Amino acid sequence: MNHAYPLKREQIADGTMFSSVADSRFKTNLLTVNLILPTARETVTENALLPLVLEKCWEEAPTNRAFSRQLNRLYGASVDCASARIGGASALSLSFSAIDSAYALAGENMLAEGARILLGLLFRPVLQNGLLEEENLALQKQYLADTILADINEKRSYALGQTLQRMFEGEPCGLPRYGFLEDIEKITPAAATAAWKRILDTARVEIFHVGMGDPSGAKALFSEAFRGKQRHPLPLALFSSHTPPASPREFREEKPVAQSKLCMGFAAGSGPATAADLSAMRLMTAVFGGTPTSRLFVNVREKRSLCYYCAARYDRFKGALIVDSGVEHDKAEETKAAILEELEAVRRGEFTGEELDFARLSLQNTYRSVGDSAYGLESFYLGQSLLGLEETPEDQGEQIAAVTREAVCEAANRLVLDTVYLLAGSGEGENTCENQ
Repeated sequence: MNHAYPLKREQIADGTMFSSVADSRFKTNLLTVNLILPTARETVTENALLPLVLEKCWEEAPTNRAFSRQLNRLYGASVDCASARIGGASALSLSFSAIDSAYALAGENMLAEGARILLGLLFRPVLQNGLLEEENLALQKQYLADTILADINEKRSYALGQTLQRMFEGEPCGLPRYGFLEDIEKITPAAATAAWKRILDTARVEIFHVGMGDPSGAKALFSEAFRGKQRHPLPLALFSSHTPPASPREFREEKPVAQSKLCMGFAAGSGPATAADLSAMRLMTAVFGGTPTSRLFVNVREKRSLCYYCAARYDRFKGALIVDSGVEHDKAEETKAAILEELEAVRRGEFTGEELDFARLSLQNTYRSVGDSAYGLESFYLGQSLLGLEETPEDQGEQIAAVTREAVCEAANRLVLDTVYLLAGSGEGENTCENQ
């Protein structure tokens, strides 16, 4: 593979890396500080809450209104936060996005301004008597609670989450991304402040720049700030070490919903896969249930009309493939059998060359679209950095092109049915035409 690797990467302090992808297509710049931490039951809710708290204001702009004015003066710059799960780790991020300095009327160094704001949010939040400010904390606790409740009320998302929690029970991979509703009220200003200090002390820090600008000024500010901190970054266990049970475990939960949700979790092997094995598993997933031309969509949904939707997704960090479907209450067992029949067909190689080509093209188009947004590039290269890889999206597209029919069959044969979860409905409460 001859694609030049565009990521420039440098360690600027202990446990702190600065990475940059120069791309002149974007007339903006994105700066993101990612705090990567081990996931644990005791801290998962605090970790989800803290980015929400830190995003809102800092000492120099101590109210939401003052912070909004500061961003507006920077030509409508924006600050966002996010929490994501990467296998057994949590990624907490704060991002700054703004026009490039070339378009700033007064010649402001926009990346340096962004770095200054992100460092202010991280290290100089608004404190009250030495603790994170109570009013802001209360608002963000309510926001997090609403997010968790919305996830519960969106039954497809809820069923997927319940499947993963049961499949990976007792493991970091099984913990919900936003934590636990019952833990939110326990987070006092003192507890939140302790969590903030813990995160800054123990996180692996991955700072990313994507855009057309020169990031050297921002890098200098980050270097100065982090070199002055005595931190103790914790080791990360990204990959699940999950061992499937001797026989599949089945769970049934009843709720007043119109459409039942059937999820099936397959173990696909623990630990990092080789590039060839990973590409084969990705292509197999696309053939099996990952595209509108897949066997699950065409045969189970369209031809047999057993479900409203039926799709497969693969997570390399969990080593798991999940099939989820929306079914009529009396068709769950028939749908489950049909899904397993389609998997057996893929294992035997009973798919056409056209099916394989469509799946391959779909994946390659996905890799081509990675560079359509700065956020997409940042997310892709963060994953590469955490894995210690130097592959471009084009490289991964070429790996998909090299996967053979035999490799797809071998990937399907590595799957072991681990967990079956059915959210059974009573026929009340939701639109029966729900397709999400």
